Amino acid sequence: MLDDAFTYGGWALGLVAVGVWIWLARRAFPSFESFVTGFDDELQLGASPEERARSARWHQVRQAAMALTAVAALCLSIGFAIPD
Repeated sequence: MLDDAFTYGGWALGLVAVGVWIWLARRAFPSFESFVTGFDDELQLGASPEERARSARWHQVRQAAMALTAVAALCLSIGFAIPD
C-alpha cells in the first residue's frame, strides 16, 4: 500500500513537473528584439527594478520546477524500492 502511494504519487508529481517544464520551454523563446536586448545587457546593469523582479520570479519558477522534478524522482525511487 505504501509503495503504491509513493509510486503513483511520484508519477503524478512527475506529470506535473513535465507540464511545468513544457510551460517554461514555451515561455523561453522570446522575440528577436527581446533576445538582442537581453544579450546586450546580460548582467542587467541597465535593467529597471521591475525587470529585475520579473527575472527573479522566473528564477524562482525554474527552481520550483527543478525541486518538483527531484521530489517526483525521489518518490518514484522509494515506491519502486519498497517490495510488494
